Amino acid sequence: MNSLEHRNYFESWQSKLREAFENREYLFAKEVLNKISLSDTLSAIQIENISTKYEADESREIIKALVYDGYINNNDDPKIYRFNSPILRMWWYKNVAN
Repeated sequence: MNSLEHRNYFESWQSKLREAFENREYLFAKEVLNKISLSDTLSAIQIENISTKYEADESREIIKALVYDGYINNNDDPKIYRFNSPILRMWWYKNVAN
């Protein structure tokens, strides 16, 4: 059985974001995760550019929350972010980003 076919296994990851952040902050976090799901990584500079688009003043705090909550990490390189889980990345790409 393919776990990616079961939307409800990962649905809570997306709904947690909706509950945690206000609209503009949610859209910022969602776009960051969308872009990481598409390209596998995202640089800190790219994240800064996205924050400008959404006027997300708390962008660093939002990124810290995404790291703390287990969505992404920058363990390999402090300036490059990626999903913690390849399965969550694939699910996000299939069900949220597209």
